[in-house]
Amino acid sequence: MSNLTERNLGWAFGLLGGLLVVVAAVVRAFVGTFDLVTGRFALALGAGGAAVLLFAIGALALFFSYLAHRTWSDRPIIAGTLLVVIAVIAGLVGLSGSVIALLGALFVFLAGLLFLLTPALSSVKTLATS
Repeated sequence: MSNLTERNLGWAFGLLGGLLVVVAAVVRAFVGTFDLVTGRFALALGAGGAAVLLFAIGALALFFSYLAHRTWSDRPIIAGTLLVVIAVIAGLVGLSGSVIALLGALFVFLAGLLFLLTPALSSVKTLATS
Protein backbone atom coordinates (compact mmCIF):
# COMPACT_ATOMS: atom_id res chain seq x y z
CA MET A 1 0.00 0.00 0.00
CA SER A 2 3.02 2.30 0.04
CA ASN A 3 2.66 3.26 -3.64
CA LEU A 4 -0.99 4.35 -3.32
CA THR A 5 -0.39 7.97 -4.27
CA GLU A 6 -2.84 10.70 -5.12
CA ARG A 7 -2.25 10.08 -8.81
CA ASN A 8 -3.02 6.37 -8.60
CA LEU A 9 -6.06 6.96 -6.42
CA GLY A 10 -7.23 9.72 -8.77
CA TRP A 11 -6.86 7.39 -11.73
CA ALA A 12 -8.85 4.68 -9.94
CA PHE A 13 -11.61 7.14 -9.02
CA GLY A 14 -11.68 8.53 -12.57
CA LEU A 15 -11.86 5.03 -14.00
CA LEU A 16 -14.65 4.02 -11.61
CA GLY A 17 -16.57 7.23 -12.24
CA GLY A 18 -16.25 6.98 -16.01
CA LEU A 19 -17.39 3.36 -15.96
CA LEU A 20 -20.39 4.27 -13.80
CA VAL A 21 -21.40 7.00 -16.24
CA VAL A 22 -21.10 4.52 -19.13
CA VAL A 23 -23.23 2.02 -17.18
CA ALA A 24 -25.80 4.79 -16.66
CA ALA A 25 -25.78 5.34 -20.43
CA VAL A 26 -26.44 1.65 -21.06
CA VAL A 27 -29.29 1.64 -18.52
CA ARG A 28 -30.75 4.75 -20.13
CA ALA A 29 -30.54 3.10 -23.56
CA PHE A 30 -32.43 0.04 -22.27
CA VAL A 31 -35.10 2.30 -20.78
CA GLY A 32 -35.36 4.09 -24.11
CA THR A 33 -35.72 0.78 -25.93
CA PHE A 34 -38.49 -0.26 -23.54
CA ASP A 35 -40.23 3.08 -24.10
CA LEU A 36 -39.95 2.62 -27.85
CA VAL A 37 -41.44 -0.86 -27.70
CA THR A 38 -44.37 0.33 -25.58
CA GLY A 39 -45.12 3.19 -27.97
CA ARG A 40 -43.90 6.17 -25.95
CA PHE A 41 -41.87 7.76 -28.72
CA ALA A 42 -41.14 11.10 -27.04
CA LEU A 43 -39.79 9.39 -23.92
CA ALA A 44 -37.77 7.00 -26.06
CA LEU A 45 -36.21 9.88 -27.96
CA GLY A 46 -35.32 11.66 -24.71
CA ALA A 47 -33.81 8.54 -23.20
CA GLY A 48 -31.84 7.81 -26.37
CA GLY A 49 -30.43 11.32 -26.45
CA ALA A 50 -29.49 11.14 -22.78
CA ALA A 51 -27.84 7.75 -23.35
CA VAL A 52 -25.68 9.13 -26.16
CA LEU A 53 -24.74 12.16 -24.07
CA LEU A 54 -23.91 10.07 -21.01
CA PHE A 55 -21.85 7.67 -23.11
CA ALA A 56 -19.83 10.57 -24.55
CA ILE A 57 -19.28 12.08 -21.10
CA GLY A 58 -18.24 8.70 -19.66
CA ALA A 59 -15.82 8.13 -22.52
CA LEU A 60 -14.30 11.59 -21.97
CA ALA A 61 -13.94 10.89 -18.25
CA LEU A 62 -12.19 7.61 -18.97
CA PHE A 63 -9.96 9.22 -21.61
CA PHE A 64 -8.88 12.15 -19.44
CA SER A 65 -8.35 9.88 -16.43
CA TYR A 66 -6.01 7.78 -18.53
CA LEU A 67 -4.21 10.87 -19.85
CA ALA A 68 -3.83 12.26 -16.35
CA HIS A 69 -2.34 9.01 -15.12
CA ARG A 70 0.00 8.25 -18.03
CA THR A 71 0.63 10.97 -20.59
CA TRP A 72 -0.13 14.12 -18.59
CA SER A 73 1.46 13.03 -15.33
CA ASP A 74 3.58 16.20 -15.43
CA ARG A 75 0.47 18.40 -15.98
CA PRO A 76 -1.87 17.57 -13.08
CA ILE A 77 -3.56 20.99 -13.05
CA ILE A 78 -4.86 20.60 -16.61
CA ALA A 79 -6.00 17.03 -16.02
CA GLY A 80 -7.64 17.85 -12.71
CA THR A 81 -9.46 20.86 -14.12
CA LEU A 82 -10.77 18.89 -17.09
CA LEU A 83 -11.99 16.09 -14.84
CA VAL A 84 -13.78 18.55 -12.55
CA VAL A 85 -15.49 20.17 -15.55
CA ILE A 86 -16.52 16.77 -16.92
CA ALA A 87 -17.87 15.82 -13.49
CA VAL A 88 -20.00 18.97 -13.35
CA ILE A 89 -21.41 18.26 -16.82
CA ALA A 90 -22.08 14.61 -15.90
CA GLY A 91 -23.79 15.76 -12.72
CA LEU A 92 -26.03 18.15 -14.63
CA VAL A 93 -26.99 15.44 -17.12
CA GLY A 94 -27.46 12.94 -14.30
CA LEU A 95 -29.89 15.24 -12.51
CA SER A 96 -32.59 14.08 -14.89
CA GLY A 97 -33.03 10.94 -12.83
CA SER A 98 -29.92 8.81 -13.10
CA VAL A 99 -28.46 8.03 -9.69
CA ILE A 100 -25.72 5.94 -11.29
CA ALA A 101 -24.61 8.92 -13.38
CA LEU A 102 -24.59 11.14 -10.30
CA LEU A 103 -22.45 8.63 -8.44
CA GLY A 104 -20.09 8.43 -11.41
CA ALA A 105 -19.91 12.22 -11.53
CA LEU A 106 -19.00 12.25 -7.85
CA PHE A 107 -16.12 9.84 -8.42
CA VAL A 108 -14.87 11.81 -11.43
CA PHE A 109 -15.04 15.00 -9.34
CA LEU A 110 -13.02 13.35 -6.58
CA ALA A 111 -10.49 12.20 -9.17
CA GLY A 112 -10.13 15.77 -10.42
CA LEU A 113 -9.63 17.03 -6.89
CA LEU A 114 -6.99 14.39 -6.23
CA PHE A 115 -5.09 15.43 -9.35
CA LEU A 116 -5.29 19.06 -8.18
CA LEU A 117 -4.16 18.15 -4.66
CA THR A 118 -0.47 17.61 -5.45
CA PRO A 119 0.15 21.04 -7.04
CA ALA A 120 -1.83 22.71 -4.28
CA LEU A 121 0.24 21.02 -1.57
CA SER A 122 3.50 21.93 -3.30
CA SER A 123 2.36 25.56 -3.61
CA VAL A 124 1.50 25.69 0.08
CA LYS A 125 4.84 24.12 0.94
CA THR A 126 6.78 26.70 -1.11
CA LEU A 127 4.75 29.55 0.42
CA ALA A 128 5.40 28.24 3.91
CA THR A 129 9.16 27.96 3.39
CA SER A 130 9.58 31.45 1.90
